[in-house]
Amino acid sequence: MGAKSKIKMKRILVISDSHGNLSALDRLKGEMEKADYIFHLGDHWYDMKPYLKEYGKKIYTVFGNCDGGGEDYQITIEGVKILLTHGDRYHVKSSLFRVYLKALEISAKLVFFGHTHTPINTEEQGVTLINPGALNNAIKKTYCTVILEDGKITVNHCELE
Repeated sequence: MGAKSKIKMKRILVISDSHGNLSALDRLKGEMEKADYIFHLGDHWYDMKPYLKEYGKKIYTVFGNCDGGGEDYQITIEGVKILLTHGDRYHVKSSLFRVYLKALEISAKLVFFGHTHTPINTEEQGVTLINPGALNNAIKKTYCTVILEDGKITVNHCELE
């Protein structure tokens, strides 16, 4: 009998634009526990500081425009190249074209961005663009979980109750 192949799956928690809403982050502790990676896409990235001791090895952050701006971050997980950015430098409030071009430039298959405070999940010619929304939105506080399994991307946008 042949050996069974091990299915590789990684769970990513994606949050953005917390803007000091620490109570919303506290309510996500269960999701943080389950996640293999936690991405904070800026605008008060330092809201993650209280979680560094417990989850620090799986937290990745980028600076947003309210954090003084900063560089993008690139990571490869299970063979999928990912771009993390806040999105303001690509003018994502008016169009996703610039951030899409950046993904093509670096051969990223997946882009996570914030800034618009609006959940987005769209695919353009092999590039998946995801915005989790915002944890400090007055109407809906949103985040998303993403499963990467054998190169397949499954996105679940969630509303914080």
